[in-house]
Amino acid sequence: KVAELNQKEDYEVGDLSRLIDSTIKEQANELSKTSQWVDSKVKEKVAELNQKEDYEVGDLSRLIDSKVRDKVAKLKEKDKYEAGDLARLIDSAIKEQAKEISRSSQWVDSKVKEKIAKLNQKDNYEAGDFARLIDSTIK
Repeated sequence: KVAELNQKEDYEVGDLSRLIDSTIKEQANELSKTSQWVDSKVKEKVAELNQKEDYEVGDLSRLIDSKVRDKVAKLKEKDKYEAGDLARLIDSAIKEQAKEISRSSQWVDSKVKEKIAKLNQKDNYEAGDFARLIDSTIK
């Protein structure tokens, strides 16, 4: 079979190694061509997005930076991004989430206290009511 793959009548020592070697080199060459094609297409697209004729190192980073700055400025309702805007935007979002969590926690707390007071046949919850409820349930 190896002889057939090497297009020979008989197998000789080293045929399999040469066949594997040539196959690997062909595959590597194809992979290299594909990689170069992808690289050129990416560079063309980045140059196009930057409205430039040719790609230069750093164009993609500058493009991403520009898009992020524009988006942050828009979210901050400003014309232009200023240093610290992203950090302030994130800080504001985190604080808003913390407030929402706090409001939810307070709501849950009030509902639990209402239920404990009701189970204790009281109008309002007082500290120790839950412990007394557990104690009376166990006894």
